[in-house]
Amino acid sequence: TALQGRWGMVPADCDEGRSDAKGLLVVSAGELRFYESVARPESDVETSSDSIKGNFAFTGEGQHWTRFQSLELQEGNLVRTQSEPMASYTYVRCG
Repeated sequence: TALQGRWGMVPADCDEGRSDAKGLLVVSAGELRFYESVARPESDVETSSDSIKGNFAFTGEGQHWTRFQSLELQEGNLVRTQSEPMASYTYVRCG
């Protein structure tokens, strides 16, 4: 539950009036919601009080794919790491 909420890559992502918040990530109990896609955890996802990692089934823009995601709280920020392509992103909690 510590991960649940709205997270932005830049302050403008947290403005609820914006339709172009491309860096907004909304974490809920059953999904990760991005700008143009939604990811739902698959059966191999592992969780702890401050992290979640495993494969997620994505849908968006008429496509479907699976990608490994790791979300972890680090010093009050949310760090998301993905595979294929390997990348890491840092988010701040929206106020």
